[in-house]
Amino acid sequence: MERLNETAQDWVPHVRRLRPDMAWEDVLRIVNAPLPEARRWTQSRLRRAVKAYVRDGFLSEAVLGRAGRRETDDRLPAIVAAIKGADPDITLQAICVRLEAMRERTPRGRTSWQPSSVKMLLERAQRLGLLSK
Repeated sequence: MERLNETAQDWVPHVRRLRPDMAWEDVLRIVNAPLPEARRWTQSRLRRAVKAYVRDGFLSEAVLGRAGRRETDDRLPAIVAAIKGADPDITLQAICVRLEAMRERTPRGRTSWQPSSVKMLLERAQRLGLLSK
């Protein structure tokens, strides 16, 4: 449990804010976005950690609830919002570089990102409530 407490700042705020509204797969991408490769989480490990925190009363049982169906695909806006949230001063071009490094495809399926696409996703994330000004 002590090791879990040491890493809690990496994942607890995201889980509190995004679950159960967002699927575990998407929460995992957001949690892992700012982390170095050595500290990345797997979905099963994150879920076990959340269950332990719920059991010990640190998190609400609601975070374990089933995620509802998405009306629109909010995965890319969520990822971009997480990157921007982790580094508020990051430029659109730097977000492009990070998305390409993560091998995320653009909404049209391409591999190279343009700042205008990132700007559009940030605006969508704002409308979805994933990003605060």
